[in-house]
Amino acid sequence: MNAAQNPSSKIDTNKNITRRSEKTFKRGGLMFIEGETSAEMYILRSGKVRILKQEGDNTIELAVLGPGSVLGELSLLDHQPRGATGQVVEEVLATVIDEDLFKRTLTAIPPWLTSVIMVVVKRLRDTMKKTGDDIVQKSLSGCIKVLLLLSGNERMVKDGLPCVWLARAKELIYATIGLGSLEAEDVFLHLILKDMLMIRKNDAGREYIVLKNVEVLELYMNFLRAKACGAQLMGDGLSESAIGLIDLVLSAGERGGKKINGPLFSIGQSQVELEMEKAGKGRFIDRDALDELVAAKAVVCRGESTESKYDSHARSVIVYNAETLKRIRLLGVYLSVFKEEVKF
Repeated sequence: MNAAQNPSSKIDTNKNITRRSEKTFKRGGLMFIEGETSAEMYILRSGKVRILKQEGDNTIELAVLGPGSVLGELSLLDHQPRGATGQVVEEVLATVIDEDLFKRTLTAIPPWLTSVIMVVVKRLRDTMKKTGDDIVQKSLSGCIKVLLLLSGNERMVKDGLPCVWLARAKELIYATIGLGSLEAEDVFLHLILKDMLMIRKNDAGREYIVLKNVEVLELYMNFLRAKACGAQLMGDGLSESAIGLIDLVLSAGERGGKKINGPLFSIGQSQVELEMEKAGKGRFIDRDALDELVAAKAVVCRGESTESKYDSHARSVIVYNAETLKRIRLLGVYLSVFKEEVKF
């Protein structure tokens, strides 16, 4: 007699299926572990589960879930690694939905609904990723500030470059801006991809951060802060001709610049044109480029008169702050790097 002719056999089979789809988890055990690639979803019938996430050396409690809660649905739907760990607080009875059961269930619903489910899952994953990216973007300038402070106060030097201990940087970042270890590592990765940092280990296996160019890091921090306020750094948007003229002004100023007040210097336009001739860049200053620098308040042009034994002579001079022009020139070199999107 087959199962179809024997009601009791049919009922037993259904009971067996039910038993196979339910599972008990003892108190203190783990239902799933962050980072693993299992594909099961759980519906809690009874008991409680603590959801934990690892933040470097610390474990953060995200939530405590009870009967009726659903766990692990994203990993079942899109096969991504588990984003957290489920630890049993009170003995749990859970219905287990594995991939086979889920696929068989999908065949019983309209195809359009299946498509909607997958779209919702993708959007949820994308939202989570965007949230992580936003955390990195909003925390970048703060993390750079911490690295610069450490570099000034607790720096060590390796191969001529300033370095700070990785663990110390994470500790101070968490204390000052509340960013966890994993998010801090995302910030460091962002800066590594922009070729501003390196992470190395010493002979004892202790990790440290190498700051490849402190001046560039500081400029990037100021760029990010200006961007967050909807502003621009001085020099952002200058043409190549204007940046080239800055090089000529600085070069001529090193040879014959006159210190006039504090950080300010002056250089005659004729001296800049002489520098241009030496560099094979023509005989006359590009007036458009000079007007661009004046409009950006990077330099000031004014007339001066000098007295000789026989007469007075008028000349045009350029007044500038050498450090300001150097920062603008550096910004011109790195601006495309600062603006470039980072994918990781």
